[in-house]
Amino acid sequence: MFVTKNLYQNDDQWKDVPLGASGESTIGKWGCLLTSATMMLNGIGYDETPATVNDKMKANGGFQGSLFIPSVLPYIWPNCVYRDMQNCETTPAPIAQIDAAVAAGKPVILQVDWNKQVGLQTHFVLVKEKKGDDYVIYDPYKYGGDSPDKEVLLTTRYKFNGAKLSTEISAVLWFDSTTVNAPEPPKKTNVPVPAEKFILYVSEDDLALRAEPSVTGYLWKRMMMNTELISLEDKAKAKAKISVQGQWIQVQDPKGDQGYVAAWYVSDKKGTPASSSTGQPSPAPTPSATPKPGPAPAPVPAGALALYPTAQVTLRSKPVVAADNVIRYIEPTEQLISLEPAKDAIKKVGVQNQWIKVRDAGKREGYVAAWFVKYAGGSTAQAGSTASSSGGAVKVRTTAEAVSLRNQPFVSDATLIKRVPINYEFTITEPGGESKIGANNQWIKVKDATNEGYIAAWFLAR
Repeated sequence: MFVTKNLYQNDDQWKDVPLGASGESTIGKWGCLLTSATMMLNGIGYDETPATVNDKMKANGGFQGSLFIPSVLPYIWPNCVYRDMQNCETTPAPIAQIDAAVAAGKPVILQVDWNKQVGLQTHFVLVKEKKGDDYVIYDPYKYGGDSPDKEVLLTTRYKFNGAKLSTEISAVLWFDSTTVNAPEPPKKTNVPVPAEKFILYVSEDDLALRAEPSVTGYLWKRMMMNTELISLEDKAKAKAKISVQGQWIQVQDPKGDQGYVAAWYVSDKKGTPASSSTGQPSPAPTPSATPKPGPAPAPVPAGALALYPTAQVTLRSKPVVAADNVIRYIEPTEQLISLEPAKDAIKKVGVQNQWIKVRDAGKREGYVAAWFVKYAGGSTAQAGSTASSSGGAVKVRTTAEAVSLRNQPFVSDATLIKRVPINYEFTITEPGGESKIGANNQWIKVKDATNEGYIAAWFLAR
């Protein structure tokens, strides 16, 4: 069982608050994933509301417009662990794995269909416990008669796809926590900054700022690569520790928070990767400004996904963190093209310890950490389609994120009109086009309210 307090996206306290960076969507209308995540956070020891989580996610790049990016959660709430989002719209939901997670007290968020309209109208709920062949859920949308003491069963409320768990669940968001309850934080230090400031830089993403100089020290926060730190120790003493395994340096971050960082993951030069030295520090290699020689360029897959980093990310020659495989650093504004098939890349985006092979804007190829990229078209789609079959028109929807609408039926920068999120609706405009839905190496001519063009048929479904 996962225990938390019921919260509702349509609560008067926050229902009219704009969702994320959107000026149109509100928490009350489309904040189901935000509210489910808030309940999840409170269940692992935090004290938040949808409004406070909304503000903190906005401040830390946790939205693409109004689309919520769950992989950002651990960077704000360090006891939260985001594992993966598993799509099961076209396959039976992994009930045995969900049961095991819930029985262990782990939080699981499920995507369901909230409406009987054609197509998937996405809604997210948090699982409380298993009951018979159903799940008791925390539903973030409050219907008439709902109250915290009223039990809500998933397939009693959401029953538009067979009223069975295996078919009603269209995606699973797997979470974990480092502790059942957030530990009591120690008293914060207030060490004076030395008169001679010695500036250090975080040299690897995800570096921990801890209350004590140990990997078991209380975790204050995690920091992105190139975060600027001020040493609270004498310059000579701190400099001698840089890149040395087992050494810690007391520092202050840009927000004034103080703590200790692992010295082997900091540098006195911005943009310099950490050394793997076990003795005295040695100069780290400078990232290459030009592509390294290698095999012929890999072909871009048809319908390739476009991605953006969520923070400055390292392009590497191998899918592993090491000082000798850095090609260059990529800013969050630079678009990357996945060189892996979309069906493989989609499973990795936002997932810890996964890597995606990409091509950067300068045609360099390499690997980036999948947990530091997001779709060019956003993250988990929350707005469902409004399909209609009136007038005999055939409606289709996209089955992946960032699917490209093109003015010609082939992949090229010159043919791109725009990218759209998962479950985005189009109308087929070519005779017999419906016969190609889902077919490999086929294109279908479609239109929406503003554009007409071609979509890869293998990214479309009715």
